Amino acid sequence: MTMDAPTGLLYLLSVGKEKELILRVHGTMPTAEELVTWMEQGSVVPLQISHEGEPGTFTYVVNFTHVVGARLAPYTSTRISSF
Repeated sequence: MTMDAPTGLLYLLSVGKEKELILRVHGTMPTAEELVTWMEQGSVVPLQISHEGEPGTFTYVVNFTHVVGARLAPYTSTRISSF
């Protein structure tokens, strides 16, 4: 487990879901090329992630067979909202 800040955000859209799952990734962020390969091959990949407000990280295993869309974004600790 680590307390380092997340390195980025990974947005995953799975088969049959209307909303993306947002993962706060720690360690090395996957590249777009890795995501494409994992989706094409249906890979099962362990990722180190964390939840907001919870200490430490944990391993989250993603079955990319069921992922139909993925995008990467830099991590930010603040959110900009508009009303």
